[in-house]
Amino acid sequence: MRIVHTPVRFHPFVGGVEKYVLELGNAQAAIGHDVTVVCADEASSDKSSAVSRVSVIRLPYITKVANTNITPKLLPTLLNQDLDIIHTHIPTPWSADLSALVSLVRRKPLFVTYHNDLIKGGGIEKLIAQIYNITLLRLLFRRASKIIITQPRYLQYSKHLQKYSEKVVTIPLGVSSPSNTTHVKKKRHQLFFLSVLDRHHEYKGLDFLMKAVAESREKYPDIQLIVGGKGELVETYRHKAEELGIAEHITFLGFVSDEDLPTYFASSTAFVLPSVNSLEGFGIVALEALSYGTPVITTDLAGSAEYINKYNAGIVIKPKNVKTIISAIDVLFSDAKQAAKMGANGKSAVLSEFSWDKIATQFDKLYAESKGKS
Repeated sequence: MRIVHTPVRFHPFVGGVEKYVLELGNAQAAIGHDVTVVCADEASSDKSSAVSRVSVIRLPYITKVANTNITPKLLPTLLNQDLDIIHTHIPTPWSADLSALVSLVRRKPLFVTYHNDLIKGGGIEKLIAQIYNITLLRLLFRRASKIIITQPRYLQYSKHLQKYSEKVVTIPLGVSSPSNTTHVKKKRHQLFFLSVLDRHHEYKGLDFLMKAVAESREKYPDIQLIVGGKGELVETYRHKAEELGIAEHITFLGFVSDEDLPTYFASSTAFVLPSVNSLEGFGIVALEALSYGTPVITTDLAGSAEYINKYNAGIVIKPKNVKTIISAIDVLFSDAKQAAKMGANGKSAVLSEFSWDKIATQFDKLYAESKGKS
């Protein structure tokens, strides 16, 4: 099949959706499909290129509205694509809505991966989100052949999905095979956090984690928090670390390359993802940490939490609760054998259940079911 994905941005831009499309697209291409990504040209100077097995068409954008790149050439580009399937992604509108229009005009099946709700903090962005959710999002869902979510509980969390439950299918995220890190040793009392450090990703909960680190110093004076990621809030977090008195206990790495990530995953006592609201979809980074045998501390908002509980691969806590983060850190720091067992449980489960080739096969079946129904 000729599959066109339309995320608003794509690798090398760093983010969960971008990673998802990269891995899924490569897995689909590996089993014989012709996969093209059409996206904004942010974070890349190549307008038309290939990333691994995936062809990429990068379009200029004139502005960004609510973290969405506005690409005027998207509609004509999609209308001229030779395609069988259009697969788009929410929570970034524009590309999803134009994909729905092209699906209608071209009479091609439309699939929507709904990563999380479109929610903005306040002001004009909040108003835009509210208007979108009661207008264009509904039209998008009506047009979609299937709506894919990565965790079954998101159907309960999202009021926008509930009216279209008959279209909703759960397909979890996949994880690539881990790199060889047998030479990497665990560092005592080290935590790892990874995210884009901008206002659109404040829901990842880094501020709560920093407070937990500050309060854990008395019992664990050598505690270290490694923070990976870049964004406009880096200096804000640095100042916060100074205010909390943990500047010497926290390292801001900035952007972490794919080559360096395995070392931080494998060397840490725990990976922490203390997400605070339903903007958190699955939390694929948690599964990546598990693939290196590192237990995960996360909140019950993340889709990965279900599997962490199921396989006893870490500790799931309530969001916005510093005390529960401290307690979880204490469990893993104070019992190295238990932490190692949780990490081993997670690694075994991830490698057996979450390979991208299995995920791509599930999409194949879904696509095939919708043939002739566009």
